[in-house]
Amino acid sequence: MVEIEKLSDQYIYNDDTYFDDYKYVTNSMLKNIRGGSGHNLESYINTTFPKTKALLLGSAFHCYILEPDEFEKRYVWIPKIDRRTKVGKQKYEEYLEQAGDREPVEEMYIDIFEAMETNIYNHPLVRGLLKDSKRETIHFWKDIETGLECKGKVDIEGDVFLADLKTTSERQGASPWKFEEFRTAWSVDQQGAFYIDGTQKKDFYFIMVELKAPHNVGVYKLSEKSLSNGRSMYREQLIDYKEWKEGEVSTFYNNNKALEV
Repeated sequence: MVEIEKLSDQYIYNDDTYFDDYKYVTNSMLKNIRGGSGHNLESYINTTFPKTKALLLGSAFHCYILEPDEFEKRYVWIPKIDRRTKVGKQKYEEYLEQAGDREPVEEMYIDIFEAMETNIYNHPLVRGLLKDSKRETIHFWKDIETGLECKGKVDIEGDVFLADLKTTSERQGASPWKFEEFRTAWSVDQQGAFYIDGTQKKDFYFIMVELKAPHNVGVYKLSEKSLSNGRSMYREQLIDYKEWKEGEVSTFYNNNKALEV
């Protein structure tokens, strides 16, 4: 197990304060400096990215399942509106004004979220992972080898495990072969290792639930081999990050050198 020192931070306590902070190193920051390029990391830090529909639905369903008491404070159901027309645009703006700080989610997803919730709680393993678990916890730690301070926000936390809840797109799906595509595209081995080392837990699960009917659920536990692979990835990137902070890494891949392939 990687040696860490657990930290605390009273100023970072919710999504807004968490995502506005770049004092601590996150897994997303490390993935953006992969290959030694500072351009991607600087762009990630300095750019405000618009929330896509997929991201909105994923965030809304997270809240719906993991923090149900907070859902109506953060989201509001609205009718589906054709915003291609002048009348539709005006109607949509009126709903946004009424919503205030809450984010709008189309009413058609009420039944969809309910069906997804039913399938999640009908899955014996998922039901067990959710039972008596902590939700949306934020961890801070110092990586002893590099001296870097890190943070991670955990969806589901048990005594010896962590779990991440993922809402899959219609294209992606939750099947084993689709999960393999997802794990490669999003480097989930690295995510699991970074969070396991930062929290000193043992196991990491991904709970995948399909947005498209019939809303299949898949559960995947990272093996020791996967965690070891992910650990090698993120530790290499911690070194890249430290060198970038010290001005020793170019903004280009491979430190301006040609990489023999």
